[in-house]
Amino acid sequence: MDGPSVSGHRFTSTEATSPKAEAGRVCGEDGCGTRLSIYNDGAWCSLHAPMVVPRTRGRKIDAA
Repeated sequence: MDGPSVSGHRFTSTEATSPKAEAGRVCGEDGCGTRLSIYNDGAWCSLHAPMVVPRTRGRKIDAA
């Protein structure tokens, strides 16, 4: 093996931790008591969150 060698850095979870919200939050919808995950930084649970459609390619088209 006389080719070039490849080296890298070891990845550890302490280098890139996931952002966390405060614990104990509940859904902001009236009457919904769903506890939100600390990894959900939104104000609503998945049933009450506003729908978001990602744009994967091309230009955004006006809804007019």
